[in-house]
Amino acid sequence: MSDWGSFVDETPPERPHEPRQAAYPSGSATGADWGAFVDDVHEPPGPRTPQSPPPAASPAGAPTPAPEVVASLLEAGETLWAQVDGTVAVLGSGCAVTAVYDAGPDGFSGWRPVTVLDPAALTVRPVPLSLAEPSPGAATSVAELYSDTESPDDAWPRRAAPFPVGQGPDVEALLSRAAEEERARVRAEAAVAAQRAEAELAAARRESAERAETAERHARAREERAQEEVRRAGEAAARQVAEVRAESQRQVAAARDEVAQAVQQWQYRAQQAEGERTRLAEELNRANRASLQRLVLVGVLAVIAVVLTVVLKGS
Repeated sequence: MSDWGSFVDETPPERPHEPRQAAYPSGSATGADWGAFVDDVHEPPGPRTPQSPPPAASPAGAPTPAPEVVASLLEAGETLWAQVDGTVAVLGSGCAVTAVYDAGPDGFSGWRPVTVLDPAALTVRPVPLSLAEPSPGAATSVAELYSDTESPDDAWPRRAAPFPVGQGPDVEALLSRAAEEERARVRAEAAVAAQRAEAELAAARRESAERAETAERHARAREERAQEEVRRAGEAAARQVAEVRAESQRQVAAARDEVAQAVQQWQYRAQQAEGERTRLAEELNRANRASLQRLVLVGVLAVIAVVLTVVLKGS
């Protein structure tokens, strides 16, 4: 613990077989850059002008980001760490910003928290450092905080104590209790599984009964629909038969009427033909009588002519 937060004239002791490491990062020139006070034994940093900013704190080989990029990442009121030297501060990325104080620089340089004032202007305000001694009991004293509470013997490895034979609980009782608990757990799980299986079986039976009832209801509905269709088909067939029978009767009646009308027409035509035959027979008789009369008249005229001829020749 003495390596951290060392004060003036404090040098951490070197441990054997361990290389001495610097108490400050490789990016800074001296250890005075880390929280150095005014009366530090190291050479205090002199006042620097804004044209000569402190060394960049960016990792080795990493390029320093542009101020515009840093300004876009900062937020007003944000508190972060920076390496402050007067009015110049360098962020951890290596970007230099302007440190603004309320009443001038306080004389503390090195890494310290700062509050961002204006991200666009890259201005920060160093957080004031309190140098007053805290009241007793308000905090841990510096001597107690940085005291080495570990004894030199604690650095050596400790060996485990031998196995406590005959001490501790009864292993057989533990195993028996664990076996009984496992049996009880298995029985409980089996009971729960049996209850679950019974519930699932009851649900399956209910579902099967509901499905059977639904299927029976659907079958009855289909049977009723089929009977209704058969009845409708019978009624339709009866109507068709009646219609066919009525149509056939109508056609037969129409045929009979047509035959009767034809017979009547034939009878009328036969009567007309008989009357025409009678008329023709009468006309034939009249013609025969007329022709006979003509023949008699012609014979008489011929006789008269002959007689006249004879008479005329005799005279």
